[in-house]
Amino acid sequence: MPEETSFRLKDEKHVSVEVEFMLWSSKFDLIALANVQGEVVLHRLSWQKVWSVPPPSEEVKVKALAWRPDGKVVAAGYSNGRINLYHIENADILHSIHLEGEITCMEWVCQFCPEDAEWKPDPYKEDNFRNYLPKLQPLNKSYGTLSKVSPVEESVEDSKQLCEQKELNLLIVGCSSNSMSMYAFGVFPVSRLAVPAINVDKIRKILSATISQDLQSLSLVLETEDKEQHSHCYLMSFDTKLMASRHKELRLMALKFGQVLTLKEYLQATVQQMSEAWEDILMEMDSKLLKFAEDKKAAGTGTVSNDFLELLLFGTPSPELQTFLLNDLTGKGLQKLGHSIETSYSNIQKLVVKHLQVVSQAILYHLAELRGMSLWYEKFGVLGLTTQTLHTAIMTVGSFVLKSSELQQVIDDSIKNFKAFFRWLYVVIQRMSNEKPPADLIKMTQHDINFVAEFLRDNFNHFTLDDEDSISELMADKDKKSRFKLEKVGQYLKKEDLHYPPNISSNPWVQFQRGCFLLKAHEVLYPVQNMKSLVQLQEDLDSAISASLYKPSSVIGQSMRCQSSIKLFDYDSSDPDFHPKVFQFTNNEKKMLYTVYTKDSLPCDKCVLIRRISSASKESHMEAVSFRVGALNNREQKNNSTTEDRCTRHRILDIAFYDEKTISLLLVEDHKDERPVLVLMTLEAIADDTYTPIDPEQGFKEDSIRLVDVAAKIDPSCYRRLDNMRARSFAVSGTRKTATVLFSSRRRVRIFLMDAEEEDEDWDGCGEDEDPGDQSGELNSSEAPEGEMQIDNTEDMEEDENKENTSFSSSTE
Repeated sequence: MPEETSFRLKDEKHVSVEVEFMLWSSKFDLIALANVQGEVVLHRLSWQKVWSVPPPSEEVKVKALAWRPDGKVVAAGYSNGRINLYHIENADILHSIHLEGEITCMEWVCQFCPEDAEWKPDPYKEDNFRNYLPKLQPLNKSYGTLSKVSPVEESVEDSKQLCEQKELNLLIVGCSSNSMSMYAFGVFPVSRLAVPAINVDKIRKILSATISQDLQSLSLVLETEDKEQHSHCYLMSFDTKLMASRHKELRLMALKFGQVLTLKEYLQATVQQMSEAWEDILMEMDSKLLKFAEDKKAAGTGTVSNDFLELLLFGTPSPELQTFLLNDLTGKGLQKLGHSIETSYSNIQKLVVKHLQVVSQAILYHLAELRGMSLWYEKFGVLGLTTQTLHTAIMTVGSFVLKSSELQQVIDDSIKNFKAFFRWLYVVIQRMSNEKPPADLIKMTQHDINFVAEFLRDNFNHFTLDDEDSISELMADKDKKSRFKLEKVGQYLKKEDLHYPPNISSNPWVQFQRGCFLLKAHEVLYPVQNMKSLVQLQEDLDSAISASLYKPSSVIGQSMRCQSSIKLFDYDSSDPDFHPKVFQFTNNEKKMLYTVYTKDSLPCDKCVLIRRISSASKESHMEAVSFRVGALNNREQKNNSTTEDRCTRHRILDIAFYDEKTISLLLVEDHKDERPVLVLMTLEAIADDTYTPIDPEQGFKEDSIRLVDVAAKIDPSCYRRLDNMRARSFAVSGTRKTATVLFSSRRRVRIFLMDAEEEDEDWDGCGEDEDPGDQSGELNSSEAPEGEMQIDNTEDMEEDENKENTSFSSSTE
């Protein structure tokens, strides 16, 4: 007969790769898995795979997962210090962060807002930049279709998925060093804290990091090592009153930063597509002219540019040029080549006019608003926004805007020269072929001749073969270095000074500015960087923006004052099987910050719970209690069963946060069967008078705090024994009322609904059907590949898993 429990077993599933750890979403019935191959895999409640993403590189493992509070983004921290933010719809990387050292812990905390209170941005208004800035056009995957309408409208201006964010939320990251970082909305670097040394101990890594939901206090659990290489675990708390008092200003800054970052990435993609279009022009010309250059080299009769100039001046082609024009290039081939190059030129021009100039002006707008915010020192300047660095960034972006306009003019001139050259060459080929050229192409003005001469001078001067170069060397080098040069346009897309800077001395505005002493170095005028390329100015732009917008993280980090530092326990770091379990959370009703941890190898006998007032105060009131789970209420007694096999002691296998009033435990019976037990324990199970006050100055001694048995306080409906399995770990969600228990083989899971009555005595009958409570309906089933919709339950795997139905102590893991 089934136990009288509210935990209903929904399903049991296999996974194809061994699972390291799991994390449920707090908003949708979705669970993220990290496996031994370094992949992040997303599953529905029905265990339908949504997507999986490989690690950033080989030998990189997932070390931490965190869900954004709205459930639309999952963050994965890797062993190489990288953090990727994945969109749940399609696994797109919305943002990447690179830190020094291995990521050891992550927590995504949302600022507390009472359920009955409506969130308002007061005293500020929501950003209305869309009323003033033109909408960014999506950059197509292929720049050759820029003129076409994109079949799928992309959210270009909200690629970071920040527009719907209301309350401030913070992604808190700990590393394998003394560094702790916070990112507002997972994007804006709010704080970077270098944790101070404790008694000259070396900080090895941060085990857990969180901030109270009122943003008043930061809590860290650290692993340190002394000179004798003994390991210790410390609990440190920091005062974060600056963040709490300026949380609405931080939110505005974070959203502005997200916009600027989005625009920077858009600008980078635009410049990249411009470079690709330019390289395509070079490849087209190289493919046609390379054979001609080889023939000239073999004959030893001059260069490509000389032959074309002689043809222009005297009208007589060399034998090699005539053969090339009539047999290799031909009139139709020239038309096709001309059309291809004209398309590439046109694409570069469209990228400059419709994308580059629009996005650079949008960056200028947002930086100008941030500069205005920085002038209000009491609100924004105190957070690290400085007027001078933002002004420098504005001047740099202004120079970039001017350079993009300059490039547009250069492209216009190059297109004129290019068209004149191809018209002239087409007429020459037609006449050589004894065909009558079109009447509108025969006449050439002096301007046209000048355009052709300029085209030959600018683009063919470098298309030569030096005497020491062999034909084989040329062939080997053609994929690495182009022989055909579009210097006037291409020089803007290189990380070097311009070889042919435009002559602006005759510009009326330049002449006026030079003649007016007051305008020579005026802070309102954007400086003209005449010798720098577009790519060089883009690098300057990135550096200037980083210098101005990353400064708040150091300012806020330095404002954090250490309130207390308490040693929790010592342990032997040489034991590879010892991994302390730690998690922290906020109880908003009591305004308490809780730290829960185990100090012994798992499974262990007891767990320690520390609580303190979350609000920063002169005297941080801290209390602790240790608890264990003895004999749970035996529900079989109600059915007149014997008590001979009743378990009187349980060991703790795993602990996790369920909700702010409840913690969840995965226990194992200290009994011959050693069955796992899934438990929900309310904080009320531990009476307030059992907590022992802790004096941070005197330190923390575990033998001085009370050890309580909470088994009698656990309601019979709040636990369930798990038959026929050996468990390793689990993941729970209090908002979704779900739990997943991982088998010790790490290749099999059981999924439970925590608030539903058992519907069938035989759990094997519970289904493959998706539960009606699965509210991840935003994700279409088409998002998962057809072959990945259901994990196969093969007979061989079932036979392997049945071996797990033995005692816990027999595990070889």
